[in-house]
Order: sequence, then C-alpha cells, then structure tokens
Amino acid sequence: MHRHPNFELWLHEDNELAAVLGSPISERATIHEWPLSCVQRIRTAAGSSYIYKVQAPPTLEVNFYTHARSELLVPVRLLEEQCGTTAMIMEDVNAPRLNDIHLEETEILEIAADLLKQIAEIGGELPAMADIRTEDRWLAYIKIALDDMRALISEGSFHQVDHELINCLERWSEAPPIMKALNSQTGYVHADLKAENVLVTPNGYRVLDWQRPIRGPVLLDTATLLISLRIDPSRHVPIGIIQLYHFLHIAWFGQAARKWVPQGKSWFDGIIKGISVELKRLQLSDDQ
Repeated sequence: MHRHPNFELWLHEDNELAAVLGSPISERATIHEWPLSCVQRIRTAAGSSYIYKVQAPPTLEVNFYTHARSELLVPVRLLEEQCGTTAMIMEDVNAPRLNDIHLEETEILEIAADLLKQIAEIGGELPAMADIRTEDRWLAYIKIALDDMRALISEGSFHQVDHELINCLERWSEAPPIMKALNSQTGYVHADLKAENVLVTPNGYRVLDWQRPIRGPVLLDTATLLISLRIDPSRHVPIGIIQLYHFLHIAWFGQAARKWVPQGKSWFDGIIKGISVELKRLQLSDDQ
C-alpha cells in the first residue's frame, strides 16, 4: 500500500488490486478526492472496469455494505482495512445519473417516493451515524454540534460564526416546524440522496455513497434530492424538514472542522455562516 500524496489515506498498489481482480491493472484514474476519501476508476487488462474507493473515518459505508441487502445497491467487494483506511471495489455501472436525465417535476417526485420506499425495504442490521427520531434525541444531537462550534470560536478558529449566531441556531433548532418534522414519518435516511448519487439502469435505480446514513424523518431524502436538482423543496416538503436538512449540514461541517478536517476550518467557518443565513430566512418566512 502507499500513502496518498496529500491526505491521510492509504491506497492499494496495482499488484494488490490485480490479485483481487484476477487481472493486471491497465489504467487507474482519480475521479474524486478530498481529505476523507479518494475514488478512482480501475481498468484491467481483461477489459473490465471498476470503481475503487478508500475512506478515512468517520464513514459507515463499509459497515453498511457488510450488512445491507437490497436491489438498490451496486455490487461491492470489501477489502481488508489497513492503517485506519477502509477500501472497497465497486462494479462500474454504465448508466446515466439522475441529474443527467431531463424529467418533469412530477416525475422527479414519483422517483423520490419510489426511492424512499426502496430505502425503507433495505434488509439487514443497518448502521447509522445519528438517530434523531425523537425530539430529545434531536436536541441532544444538535447540542453536541453547537458545542463543537463554540469550541472552535473559543480557540480562535471560527470568526464568521460567533457566539451570537450560535445562540440563534440554538433557538431555531427548537422551532415548532422542526419539532413537527421530527414527529413525521421516520426511518432509515440516506442523508446524501443527491441526483448524482442515483444511477438509472434498465433494471431500476442504484444508489451510491452510503457514507453517513442516519435514522430520522424520511422526507429529508426527498428534500436533498429536490435541492440537488434545483427544485424548491418548500413546494413539496414541510419547512421543518428543510430546516433540519440545513442543520444537519451545519452539524457535519462543525464536526469535520473540529475533528476530521482541521485544515479546512476557515472554509467550514464560511460555509456554516452561509447556511445560517438561509436558516434565518426560513425562520423569518415561517414567523410571517
């Protein structure tokens, strides 16, 4: 194995991958990378194509694929964890992504409903990054997230996000629309169900990137899908769901800044500030 040139990720050598795939590696190209993951397309001398993905914590994807059973999932081979890095080889499915297909809004809503149904039917003991299926669990979860950001402010890492904003976020996290959303239908939530993560094959959909699923209101996945396609989610899901969507992103970025990607603190500071502006707009809209 070798260390990624820029990140704390450990990647398999060509000969190691060849031993797993049963054919020498003829081509290897990076598709996406950031401090917590690297995704490459691997082609073998036998003419097969695969997606190779390595990840650092906190990811549940290997654990998810170990236990999950569903037609929604792309076939995956899990590799032995090395140096704290998990790795897997996925079938390279030759199919368009949902964001590559022109669809009417009504069709997208039908697809969202179908995907929610299929996600609910995934078999196995599924892992979850968080459980926000009750008001108490939500408030405990968001308290930890806000405490992370308070610590970042105190150490001087956050400047755009200040204590006044944190106090506002704390109040907004207890708003009636959010409490109502928490009492809506709950279940297993992909939590990153963007259109680019949905492959459209002749045999149905295949959903990618199960890195940080949660248990909570299932309409969060609908909101994510609509937002990724630049469709106003407020026309189709309650405002409390949209507020939860933004809060979950704030919580992740705060956690990442403090624990997982400290080199990105200034970037996370700005993006959390921007999301907070949108949350304020939603709060004011609801007050009216």
